[in-house]
Amino acid sequence: MKAEDRQELIGLLRKTIYELTGNYYPDERMKILEYKIERLLKSLNVKVSTPDGIVSFFLKDPENKKLLIDLMTVPETRFFREREQLEVLFDRFLRGKHQLDMASVGCSMGQEPYTLAMMMAKRGIVGKVVGMDINEEVLKKARSGIYDANELKDIPEEYRNYVSLEGKFLKIKPDVKRMVEFRQVNLIERQSFQPLQCRFNVVLCRNVLIYFDSKSKRVALSNLRSILKRDGLLVISSTEILNREYYDLFEPIKEGKFFFYKKREMKDDKSPCG
Repeated sequence: MKAEDRQELIGLLRKTIYELTGNYYPDERMKILEYKIERLLKSLNVKVSTPDGIVSFFLKDPENKKLLIDLMTVPETRFFREREQLEVLFDRFLRGKHQLDMASVGCSMGQEPYTLAMMMAKRGIVGKVVGMDINEEVLKKARSGIYDANELKDIPEEYRNYVSLEGKFLKIKPDVKRMVEFRQVNLIERQSFQPLQCRFNVVLCRNVLIYFDSKSKRVALSNLRSILKRDGLLVISSTEILNREYYDLFEPIKEGKFFFYKKREMKDDKSPCG
């Protein structure tokens, strides 16, 4: 493929990925996208060579479209990631709660949802944690509840009774595993969230919105807001912050060194939970 055709293809696929997922590759990340696309094309038997033809190859077949969507995911996570922030969430905002529904959006291979379930179980809280991700392949791994034994190092001593070691594998114990379910969602598709409207006390979406531009971030935040109960909390990474342009959706609350975001009531909101 000529250099100019190659650059046209990368540009078209950047636009296509954005339209499908809301994930935006700025110019400084284009080399990363280019590398990923080259690897994907080498692994597939693509018989067309024009930029438009290759884009059509991905869009016309559901399986190929799935490969393109999976291309942009960053499956980086671990148990008890940013633990201090989670401890503040449970000990300040959720203290005294006996039942909770929580969501982990962009959950990747499931370490965060299982972490939340362990923290609920330790505090005698019943309820469900729903892990959500756009990538069905990482969700299959999450549903298994089986990880490399080396990941035990990320689990604090007081929580290790919720997992078992079997040879080279770490397994989530059944009581915790039953607290967690997983579903595929697309953060910018309203229909992905309609069945979950007003369900959750807390939604975590950490290190996900950093890949969205202003427009797609507003769509994603509106969808996240829709699944929160009245006065529900949104938790993003401690290294992220919501700009004032989103304060019509969420009210920032500072607790110690962390910001949390409470769902705002909106006068023209027609959802059942407000």
